[in-house]
Amino acid sequence: MRRIKIFTILYYVVVCAVIIQAAVFLVSSAPDSRKPVKKVLFIGDSMTGWLSERLNAYGEQNGFEVSTVVWDGSTISKWGNSPKLASVVEEDDPDAVFISLGMNELFEAQPDRKLKSAVEGILSAVGTRPILWVGPPSWPGYDKGKVLNDWLENELGKGSFFRSYELELPRQSAKNPHPTRAGMVQWMDSVVNWMPEHAEVVLPGINKPEGDKMSRGKDFIYKRMKENL
Repeated sequence: MRRIKIFTILYYVVVCAVIIQAAVFLVSSAPDSRKPVKKVLFIGDSMTGWLSERLNAYGEQNGFEVSTVVWDGSTISKWGNSPKLASVVEEDDPDAVFISLGMNELFEAQPDRKLKSAVEGILSAVGTRPILWVGPPSWPGYDKGKVLNDWLENELGKGSFFRSYELELPRQSAKNPHPTRAGMVQWMDSVVNWMPEHAEVVLPGINKPEGDKMSRGKDFIYKRMKENL
């Protein structure tokens, strides 16, 4: 009788193991339901221009286009509180939205209290489209910014946030947070290489453009700091 119980237990253990392995196989082999994008809208602060031009160079190589709106000196709060953001997104009607914001609020110590409603405003304007928020890098000479990056990553989810804070990028000067042109290429290449395994946004391909090529898309809007969106 005891042997029968042991065999019964072993039987159920084997059956459970087979079921678990089958489930793992089905999940890993299931087709990705996310559709590759054909049109991207890239919005953000002064970091955005060269990032979007490098991304558009990827687009020319892989079959997607990039529209850009750069608002120089802008912040998460400015974008999130702008009544025009929703219409900007709707008029462009992209498949996905890339965002580069946070550099001008990098030292914010209480983002949940001061920025949450603005982030929600941006996400509301984007609607159901997938996003990829390219987080701000560090600011040379300052050991601040981790709080904001941690908060954004938690708020947006890891599939919608690329963490740039730990990247070592060449800068335009010792105290200038803006990367050099080569640094921007390195930065965007890092984003694109990270995407296939992590991002909610799916590109049609990630074949690398030749050298440090950048290419401005046909729709590129630049707003000065004192202008409205």
